[in-house]
Amino acid sequence: MEFNVARLNIFSPYYVSQDIDGDLLFVTDYGVKYAVAFEQNVELLNYTAFEFGIQNLNSLSSPSDTKLRDTILAIIEEFFLSNKSVLLYICETGDGMQEFRFRLFLRWFNTYKNRHLYDIRTIENVMDDDTPNFGAIIVEKTNPDIELIIARFNELSTFLTK
Repeated sequence: MEFNVARLNIFSPYYVSQDIDGDLLFVTDYGVKYAVAFEQNVELLNYTAFEFGIQNLNSLSSPSDTKLRDTILAIIEEFFLSNKSVLLYICETGDGMQEFRFRLFLRWFNTYKNRHLYDIRTIENVMDDDTPNFGAIIVEKTNPDIELIIARFNELSTFLTK
């Protein structure tokens, strides 16, 4: 995964570094350590996309922090500047907080100053042994395959939704 970390840090309120595995790391003013990872996923849409995940590494409570939001949005922008791909956001379900994370992410994304450059589609309450799941796909509106990508996401959503 390619990132221009120097350019990212121009726009990110928190200093971001990249580890040997390609994960993006930063620490908030409250001491919360985050890793942002991108994993290639070709199977889900039968199209190359990257799953985006945010992990709280030290499990500290994270208060409302606009700098955290702005750092995540800067990372997403840098992802599209460097990779010109499709972004999948699938909420982790291990602690039952997936709906909260999903709503927070959508709220953050809807405040993004360049939101108009992207098409975002969501999927909620997907079947998976009665565990509610939440996810989204984000595609640049200039992507030449946007119609195909959205059609495949809609097919997947129809198939998976209860």
